[in-house]
Amino acid sequence: MFFRRYRYYFLFLLAYAGALVIEKPTYSVNTVQACFSYMFTVIVHFSLFLSMISANRLLLIPYLLEKKRFGLYVASLIAVILFYTVGISHYNGFIHGVLFHDEPIETSSGFWDNFVYALCCSVIASMLYITQKWSVQEEQVKNIQINQLQTELKYLRSQINPHFLFNGLNTVYGYIDMGNRRARDMMVQFSDLLRYNLYEADVEMIELEKEVKYLQNYVSLQKARSNDNMQVTLNVNYQNGGVKVAPLIFMAFVENAFKHVSRGDNAINSIIIGLNEEAGRIDFTCDNSYDDEAEPAAGGIGMNNAVRRLELLYKDRYQLDIKKEENIFQVHLTLTP
Repeated sequence: MFFRRYRYYFLFLLAYAGALVIEKPTYSVNTVQACFSYMFTVIVHFSLFLSMISANRLLLIPYLLEKKRFGLYVASLIAVILFYTVGISHYNGFIHGVLFHDEPIETSSGFWDNFVYALCCSVIASMLYITQKWSVQEEQVKNIQINQLQTELKYLRSQINPHFLFNGLNTVYGYIDMGNRRARDMMVQFSDLLRYNLYEADVEMIELEKEVKYLQNYVSLQKARSNDNMQVTLNVNYQNGGVKVAPLIFMAFVENAFKHVSRGDNAINSIIIGLNEEAGRIDFTCDNSYDDEAEPAAGGIGMNNAVRRLELLYKDRYQLDIKKEENIFQVHLTLTP
């Protein structure tokens, strides 16, 4: 995977190293010592070249070019190329005069040739970087599309015909005795929950008052299923019911509370849910008691998905605090406009 991702750079550096080796006949290399000297020269040249390419690839492009600091990027790139060019020019003078005992050459000899050569190589390396990143982004887009198609396919396979489901619920509702008001109310609440999930919650944002009504129906239905020793409290206060929120954004925490709440006969079993909205700011709290033997996990799938949604939809506009104190699992979520 690593080689596949950076294969263009490997091929580019391999081509440069090959060019250095092929260049051997241009020097007076007639002895074993001279051959070793030349191999050392190849290593030095390659190291300087690799340093220049790496500085551009790892520092200049990510921290300057990608952040659109073009002037500083060009100046820094020229400085790096000048460093490489000066180094190569001085070393060329050294190898001709000391290692190969050729006719001494001036440091300035071939300076601009080396500079243009380094500039061209740097441009090529930058183009390779852009190409590689474009390829990675294209692959990510394809993976996202594939995942979306798979998710949609799973949804279509698992989806129950809503009309059949609601007709069935209406039929069951009709057969419930008129005197059994509690059962009929529970059926209506369940039908409202289902309708909200299927039809209304399939949007990016929804009115707060609709989300509150869903929350109230859910809590009411859960209270009906709970034992008498369970104390469930829901406090809601909002000034503007039209404030937009992500649908079902609070439900993972509420479901987690009902799932992990303590149920001991000789204990105080409680769930306290609060939602307060003021000037678009929403404070949501959800506290539940729990047993030491069944301590709730803060990193379950539902909780992780909720945190992920918050990060995607409310990045830098939310604060989530989760803690456990004295057998109370506490969640405090703040959403800011």
